[in-house]
Amino acid sequence: MFKRLCNRLRRFRREDEGSILAEAVIMFPTLFAAMLATFVFFDAFRNQSVNLKANYTIADSISRQSNFITNTYMVNMWNLHRFLTDSNHLTRLRVSIIKYDADTDEHSVVWSRAKGGGDNYDHVPITTIGLNASEIPLMPNNEVLIVVQTEVIYEPNFSIGFGAFAFVNTTYTRHRWSPNNVCYRDTETSGTMYCSGHSA
Repeated sequence: MFKRLCNRLRRFRREDEGSILAEAVIMFPTLFAAMLATFVFFDAFRNQSVNLKANYTIADSISRQSNFITNTYMVNMWNLHRFLTDSNHLTRLRVSIIKYDADTDEHSVVWSRAKGGGDNYDHVPITTIGLNASEIPLMPNNEVLIVVQTEVIYEPNFSIGFGAFAFVNTTYTRHRWSPNNVCYRDTETSGTMYCSGHSA
């Protein structure tokens, strides 16, 4: 019995007949590339969804703010955005208050503060912060909106023909009940306060 088994194993070792599916050899690289691309696109859409939800979270938090916004508050919001997106790159956050004047049919920026890159502005046109009037929701006269702009760099884990690019999101939110329409002051005790188109 043992001798017969050894003979079979020796014959199997010397066996050189067989077949190779040429179609499998040709298609395997294509299938592998398709699966890799599917993974990259899925991960990219997941990151886009995470960034958008982080934007909504910050906008909702600011809309509920009953006191004025300070530089410390902005830094904390930026840190929150970085935590929520969990990006390996530096994220960008801009929070702005815009106002609509029906008499002139124009939007203007009351105040705008940026973290992670970008300048701060007060009383400037909306084009200064990259907004277009046609993209802003309809607003009644003297209406005020909170604008949150975020940017996150996405870098694919695998190279499938494109490199790193930025996910940019902009959301518009009404303040919920703040009588001052979300004011800004540098600190809690000092600095000019900007509220609804005027400073005090």
